[in-house]
Amino acid sequence: MQQPLLTRWFVDRAAPRRPRAPPPPPPQPTPRLVACLGGGDDLALRPWLERGYGSLASELRGEPTEQSAAVLAAHAGHVAFACAFPPCADLAAAGARWWKRKRAADPDFQTRAVRRLRRTERALRASGAPYAMLTPGSPTIQTLFRPPEAVISPYQYGSYLPEDHEHPTAPDVIPGRDKYHKRTYVFSGNGFVLPRRKPVVPVWVVKLHKKTGKLRKVSPVLAKRKHKHARRLAPLGFMRAVAELHTC
Repeated sequence: MQQPLLTRWFVDRAAPRRPRAPPPPPPQPTPRLVACLGGGDDLALRPWLERGYGSLASELRGEPTEQSAAVLAAHAGHVAFACAFPPCADLAAAGARWWKRKRAADPDFQTRAVRRLRRTERALRASGAPYAMLTPGSPTIQTLFRPPEAVISPYQYGSYLPEDHEHPTAPDVIPGRDKYHKRTYVFSGNGFVLPRRKPVVPVWVVKLHKKTGKLRKVSPVLAKRKHKHARRLAPLGFMRAVAELHTC
């Protein structure tokens, strides 16, 4: 009968030992906050709030400042998405009729407007989360600021909204399901992914051109000057598409 080996009872301490695997890192908290800067209306973040996300709106009131960047940096790692809709009357074509008067009063008014854009984007970047800053699609912005990551129009994302959708705050100006054209620049970063377009057929207003006497098609939000409040509102289909793509 074979004798059992002594190594069954004695440990060879000189033998090489297999290194222990390091303990797994503690699970990171899932980001559950969203933020909106620079003129964004409350509807912009509604798709996120419906999914149970919290908002930093109360801490980010007013124009973006260095303090805004500090607030977002303090919540870095907890912010799932950040966006901004900065006012651009000094850079967009819709406000061009007043530029001559503004330049006479302040030759640097557009330089200051570009600084606001840069300050807004720095604050968004400080969040560490995917972000999107939306501005009017103005060549002046592209020249004085920088080219956008994407160019969109609200109707291109209208199918993300239900067929019976009506705009909750401006139904008399903005057609349901965002069926309107408005050339929009998207400045983005921190891993932001542009959602796939699902367009609807846009609605147009036919107007008589005062100088040429010809009929032309105009977007409903651009048909009258008094509709400037509607031009500042977030494209709801696009924001819902972003939420569907970026929610955890």
